[in-house]
Amino acid sequence: MIINEIPKTPRIDVLRQYESYDESKEEKDYFYITVLREQIPPIIEKYKYKTYMKGYSDNTDELAFRLLHFVSSNFHHKGDVILPAHRKVTDIISEARKTSGNTNCRGLSIILSELLRANGIKARLVTCKPFEEPFEDCHVVVDCILPSGKRVMLDPTYNLFLRDENGELVSLEGLRQGIIKGTKFVANEDASYNGGDFNLEDYINYMAKNTVRFTSNVRLADLTNEEEKDEVELVPANYPTKGFSEKKKFVYNDRRFWMI
Repeated sequence: MIINEIPKTPRIDVLRQYESYDESKEEKDYFYITVLREQIPPIIEKYKYKTYMKGYSDNTDELAFRLLHFVSSNFHHKGDVILPAHRKVTDIISEARKTSGNTNCRGLSIILSELLRANGIKARLVTCKPFEEPFEDCHVVVDCILPSGKRVMLDPTYNLFLRDENGELVSLEGLRQGIIKGTKFVANEDASYNGGDFNLEDYINYMAKNTVRFTSNVRLADLTNEEEKDEVELVPANYPTKGFSEKKKFVYNDRRFWMI
């Protein structure tokens, strides 16, 4: 059943049309639970994790970027990969090892977010969705709060993080706002797609499509099965929600959604 059709107007125009949120709207009650310092899965050592991370302190921002590089260097994006039913990091990595390290953007972000949390860094994966419902394509990235307190979007599909015109790190929320305003972003020099080229302009256009809605689980931990998912979805104030399941937890207050 089509709930919201694919827009016929340019994606940037759609995003600008649905720029605003509604902080006054009554929300269904929810709160985040962040589980830090879970055991790092032993399977990670097959990639010489301890050797790779040697010398990086868990109270510095550099650790997060090192973990981003670790994941992007050892695992590769393949969009048609189907994740195992039990989405534990160990299961995802075990499946990836059967195909030379291939997994999808969600698998990459699950691995990275769990490694960040295991090292004491607050992080969660966020599904970035387009206007239409149902949709054929979305993207998944990691929303990370660095030890310094700065917030940054980490995208392991592209070994990517962004800075703005002032050299400040860009969060996922900041990326959306920057796309709307026409901010010029700068990617890290070693950004790449599966070790190949990375085109920032194409990426911004892609994310202009996929930043209309954001979905996140409220339990930020290594989930053992799909039943543990308890998701909330941030939507703009005027986003049409008629036709969605009544079980869907829509959030209109962006400040609350980003409060982890």
